[in-house]
Amino acid sequence: MRTRMKLLAVILLGMFLCKQDVMAQGSGSIAGIVRNEQNEPLPGVTVQSNKRIVTTDAGGSFSFNALPEGSYTLSLSYVGYANQQLNNLQLKAGEQLKLSITLKQKESALGEVVVTALGIKRKKETLGYATQKLDGAQLNEAPATNFVNGLSGKVAGVNIVTTGALGGSSRITIRGETSLSLDKNQPLYVIDGVPSGNDGVTNSSGGADYGNSSAEVNPADIESVNVLKGPAAAALYGSRGANGAIIITTKKGSSRNGIGVSFSSYYTVEKVARLPKFQNKFGQGNNGVYKGSNFGASWSIYPDGIEDSYDESWGPRLDNGTSEAQFDSPTTNGYRGADVSINNRGDIIASPWVSHPDNIKDFFTTGRKFYNNVAFSGGNDKGTYRLSLTSLDETGVIPNNDLKRYQVSLNSSYNLTKRITSGFNVNYVKQESDNRPDNGYGRNTFMYFFTWMGRNVNINSLKNYWQPGLTGIRQFQYNYGENHNNPFFMMHENTKGQNKDRLYGNIYLDYAITDHLKLKLRTAQDFYNDFRPMKWAVSTVDYESGRYEEVNLKYSERNTDFLLTYNNNTTSALGYNISAGGNRFDQSGGFQSAATPQLLIPGVYNLENAAGTKEVSSNRSKKRINSLYALASINYKDYAYLDLTARNDWSSSLPSQNNSYFYTSAALNTNLRKLLTMPEFISKSELRLSWAQAGNDAAPYNIQNTYGYGVPWNGNYSLTGPSTLLNSNLKSELTTTYEIGTAFGFLNNRAGIDFTYYEKRTRNQILALSQAQSSGATARVINAGEIKNNGIELMLSGTPVSIPNSLQWNVMLNLSHNVGKVVSLTDDVKEIVQSAPGEDASIRAKVGEKMGAIYGPGYQRVESGSMKGQVIIFSDGAPRPTSEDIYLGNLNPDLIAGINNQFNYKGFSLNFLFAGQFGGKFISRFYNKASGAGQLEETTKGRGARAAGAEYNAPYYIEGAAQMTDGSYQKNSTSTDGTYSTGVYGTTARGFIKKPLDHISEAQLFSATYIKLRELSFGYSLPVNIIGRSFIKTAKIALTGRNLFLFTPKSNRHFDPEVATATSGSGLVPGFENMSTPSTREMGVSLNLNF
Repeated sequence: MRTRMKLLAVILLGMFLCKQDVMAQGSGSIAGIVRNEQNEPLPGVTVQSNKRIVTTDAGGSFSFNALPEGSYTLSLSYVGYANQQLNNLQLKAGEQLKLSITLKQKESALGEVVVTALGIKRKKETLGYATQKLDGAQLNEAPATNFVNGLSGKVAGVNIVTTGALGGSSRITIRGETSLSLDKNQPLYVIDGVPSGNDGVTNSSGGADYGNSSAEVNPADIESVNVLKGPAAAALYGSRGANGAIIITTKKGSSRNGIGVSFSSYYTVEKVARLPKFQNKFGQGNNGVYKGSNFGASWSIYPDGIEDSYDESWGPRLDNGTSEAQFDSPTTNGYRGADVSINNRGDIIASPWVSHPDNIKDFFTTGRKFYNNVAFSGGNDKGTYRLSLTSLDETGVIPNNDLKRYQVSLNSSYNLTKRITSGFNVNYVKQESDNRPDNGYGRNTFMYFFTWMGRNVNINSLKNYWQPGLTGIRQFQYNYGENHNNPFFMMHENTKGQNKDRLYGNIYLDYAITDHLKLKLRTAQDFYNDFRPMKWAVSTVDYESGRYEEVNLKYSERNTDFLLTYNNNTTSALGYNISAGGNRFDQSGGFQSAATPQLLIPGVYNLENAAGTKEVSSNRSKKRINSLYALASINYKDYAYLDLTARNDWSSSLPSQNNSYFYTSAALNTNLRKLLTMPEFISKSELRLSWAQAGNDAAPYNIQNTYGYGVPWNGNYSLTGPSTLLNSNLKSELTTTYEIGTAFGFLNNRAGIDFTYYEKRTRNQILALSQAQSSGATARVINAGEIKNNGIELMLSGTPVSIPNSLQWNVMLNLSHNVGKVVSLTDDVKEIVQSAPGEDASIRAKVGEKMGAIYGPGYQRVESGSMKGQVIIFSDGAPRPTSEDIYLGNLNPDLIAGINNQFNYKGFSLNFLFAGQFGGKFISRFYNKASGAGQLEETTKGRGARAAGAEYNAPYYIEGAAQMTDGSYQKNSTSTDGTYSTGVYGTTARGFIKKPLDHISEAQLFSATYIKLRELSFGYSLPVNIIGRSFIKTAKIALTGRNLFLFTPKSNRHFDPEVATATSGSGLVPGFENMSTPSTREMGVSLNLNF
């Protein structure tokens, strides 16, 4: 209660400081809406009437109230638009005059104002490096819960992958992978001056995805997002900006009469977009036989069946008119076949042996999302405020999967004097979930279960997941082996909840010491507490007696900085800004975990209900970086703009002799149109050049070896040495970037092109290098390696059709290509394993090869002769994997593309975005296991073509080069029934299908190429003459959709490459599908109102 009262007091104080003089009386008012030529509202337009000045709100609205009768003149101004003046507006007594005003863009308008590092606003055409800005409206045409996903296809050079989970993690990289440590390649997020990472806690062996911090940024509060793509752009953020930065500017209040209110809401439904293609010809069993009895429950009183413990689909042909004793067959005593814990179950009555083509699809539900935001804003010549309240209620496509998020943000500024302005921005996020299901490879994940579930299984029969009379004691399953849990039992009983509170924001003071000298002081805080209760019910595989665990994570980050700026733009020839500042960054985090490995009382989940010794663990870490920096911006006659920066960091995570590192940047922008004579149709021409360096330090506690507690011996404590040897001579990483770019505008900027080429090298990589266990440790931390990235980015924009007050068509194309190469590692090491989230394959960095290389076992092939390259079929009738891993492909795409079309016709708008990538590969663990289990369409090869009753008769031949006894090779020839007439053969259909796939990564390789209809929206804005004199100023309703269409090559019919990701301690790992949650498509309706 005390916390709520404090929050209320802060809100009331912010409003009080900006209170409006609403008591003044007058006889009339002038109000209106300001739009551009595309009929879109323009926020932030300055409107002046006599001595009164206001700015338009988010809906482009303004108003002057309490006006006496008379004649008025309005003057309007806005960056990039021609000034406009309305003269001799006659206002009668008591009249409410409403206006609709259209501003025209200046013919000379070049680009826009963008927010750069440290919150400094600059005109884009003055920057010597590439940056790309999106406004809030562009992000919310077809709104995404996580705004990061809304960047996909809209920003060149940006690559985004996700997990597919509800509220799940997104991984974003800009201009490729620069670090050998996969968790150090994401950009820095800066929210109104508050730096933030994009952390997420995941697990590689079937752990829940709790999302990452970027998902908690409220899209309705975003004014704009500016992507700083390289170290030259983000150099002032130090080591944290080495991979670029995403600068988020939130909406502010405006000086206006009265309180402005905006309301936005959307409701969407979502369905699974793509599932693997399953076969429906053969059911559960082995070698064509199946009969149920105890269904693999060795502890049951009932005898073994015939292959009913076999959890794969190598059984009899389905839909052939036969019946079998199955898990959901009725019994003579009214139970089900698999009610094996019931002593008087009775005899099983055979039921039809039929396929269930939708047995996977029927597991999933229709997801729903309901989002509401209301914001209040206002201000006067003393200050402004904006209060935003948001609720999000989501249910996923997985049963019993939900997410609720409540957000409050308050942004306020106040002019203490003519030279001093103070302000603050505070955001509170409450996130709750009853269940965030496991994903990945593990016995408690539903996709793992589906790799084995027989094609005869009716999944709806598993919804009643307790055996009769044994609720809370014994689950009901189709197979009681050691590998599976009932999927509905997992979703409803084995839950992983979340209760997270996050508070972030900043407070600042701006002091204009003189007209040319300004000081900014700011401190920012980001804190969260994340409580995660986890339950495993009694009879869970791996936890037969149940389990309960509580994990509490805490994180805190504080940034305190100052910036002193001197500007001198008094001469016509030379203008300059010089700034100097400093920053202290303090970060701390940790977790506490406690678990009951066995429940004393089933169904009671608390730490006191422990049948054995409790498991307790904890961890905490701290880090500090002190920084000083300086920057200078020089403008010569608007011909050329030069930016110079320098920064020095002192990091606590590096040894004292190496904890200081210094780096600089330089960027030049030249206005070619002013320097050179150019045709009239060229309205814009610039050349950009930049060079920059950025350092990067280590994670905490990587420099000093310490001992840990070992297993007690003979009543005495023992100590153990570290498994990873740390390095007391670590140095900072260093990234050096070169960039050249150009931009042209044509026909008064109706068409434009922006091209960038870059090259960056990262040296002194900090990594844990594996070593022989005989050395006493498994790895050692070293500085090693050099990574080189180069690439191009191309942006094409145009307005093919522009009819004033009628039809407008805008189009934007983004293309990017990046190649990363491993230049060097160490003298004695030429390759390292970066991550191995799959079963056999791994991501490796090898000197001379591209970053993102996938290695794994391939097929042994003929090395010479006429059959060179053919797969060798050995004497057992099957191929074999190579003895050493081979190069299989690269996870990185060759090209990332997005094309966005926007049509406006009077009040109607149509927007659609296609996004995709071309090239790249990924490994699928689901395909490996499901193929070996006889589940997928490919597994009907051979047996599916044979006559009924002969499906499993030997021989079975695998196509390839049969190795004969004399060492020669003979090609097997194909026959129509799937067998081969010559060569060597195997004896079972299962071996015929499974052996060419099992533990051979080459067979599990898929193309990562895809094209998606990423966004679609069709909206209508009500015109002013329809709204009339109502209190509503603007209103728009739209139909929206996301990911409505997915195209992949024929070689990949099973998976969405965008969610082909694995999770590990380093976060999301691209290039590995590891029982991934399927992606979804969304359709819905949105409503936006301004009052």
